[in-house]
Amino acid sequence: MSIVYLVSISIILFSNNQVTPCRVEECAGWFQKTKDYENLVPKATERYCQVLQTYLKCMNDTQRFCHGNLRFHSSELVMRRHWKEFECEKWESCNDSNPNKKRPVNTCYFNPPPSNRKIKYCSLFGDPHIIMFNGSIQTCSEEGARPLVDNRYFLVQVTNKNVRGEALTTTVTKVTVLIRKHNCTSSLTYEATSDEEGLPRGFVDGTTYQMIPNSNSNSNSVEVLWQDNNYVEVSLHFIHSSIHIRRQGPYLSVSVKAPTIVLETEGDVANELCWTGCRKSAQISAEKAIEKPKSFAECYNRRVHVLKKVAEDRCKNVGTSGTFYDACLFDLMFTGDDYLVQLARHAQSDFRRLAPHHIQSHLIQQRVRIQKQSSNNETETFQKCLPSASKSIISSAFLAVILLLIPMI
Repeated sequence: MSIVYLVSISIILFSNNQVTPCRVEECAGWFQKTKDYENLVPKATERYCQVLQTYLKCMNDTQRFCHGNLRFHSSELVMRRHWKEFECEKWESCNDSNPNKKRPVNTCYFNPPPSNRKIKYCSLFGDPHIIMFNGSIQTCSEEGARPLVDNRYFLVQVTNKNVRGEALTTTVTKVTVLIRKHNCTSSLTYEATSDEEGLPRGFVDGTTYQMIPNSNSNSNSVEVLWQDNNYVEVSLHFIHSSIHIRRQGPYLSVSVKAPTIVLETEGDVANELCWTGCRKSAQISAEKAIEKPKSFAECYNRRVHVLKKVAEDRCKNVGTSGTFYDACLFDLMFTGDDYLVQLARHAQSDFRRLAPHHIQSHLIQQRVRIQKQSSNNETETFQKCLPSASKSIISSAFLAVILLLIPMI
């Protein structure tokens, strides 16, 4: 075999890989990603046939660059067999032989119902406490607006404010739900604030539901399910997701239930509370505060409004247990506000009704771990204490005296 021949073959192979490569990996990647995203399985449905048709067109476009590629030929053979087996040409949207055919534009497809293991749940309530998508819970004190959940379908943003005038005491006072434009819905906004008399019955534009566009079906793709002035569910039926908002007095709580595939995003989730929780500097050890209320109050300039024994009786009487019992104790002891007790009770009810079993089990296990850690670190003290009000007053008075004496020196 001559050197010239070898060089020629090398140039051809190099050129094919660099200039006009076989795109079988790209076609297969798109096909698999679309199947996963829409929970599609190989069967005789119009949607699967549409995706299959796009895949086969992608393979056809790259065919002349894939001679000798075993994966290309085996994949194309399997997919053409699917096309024939599922009789995809019977669907008008997949039948290219009809020159007068009008393809459906922006068709709304409901995602198939996900399995229980692929459901995630997040909740924010009380002073405030957050149950994250991974089943962990945090107590924290943050002021301002932050996204709770943000993905291609919807955004839930919460605003925390200090409504009591005490240090490190914040609660949810505003919840904004933005439903992004999609084939199944137009852009919609739901907004709830704690200073209103009750939760709104519909979106800000006055509507309460969105029917499926370009469809003869009477089904709603999105709707506001108003229960009463204190409870509303915003349901996104086409992606099997829901946002639950509750109100008690001047406080709000919010819960999100959605499939994993809906929540996945290519963007950064570092700022989303349901994924990453509160900033480390804003986190509070609620368990330690309950065990050592006096030390906690002195460290963070808080007041113990209700004695621990009284709070225990009250929280038991409303039926809270486990993590929600701890949240109830913390909120009642350090605010004295019974509205927060009711929010803890409702948060527990929603969690048991909406959260999948594996997340409920994880939350129980985490509480046991935290209790063990607390018992092993009984001597651990609170960190980053705030200067006490009395010390601040004394320091201010001392500084004022010094300033008055300076002109006399």
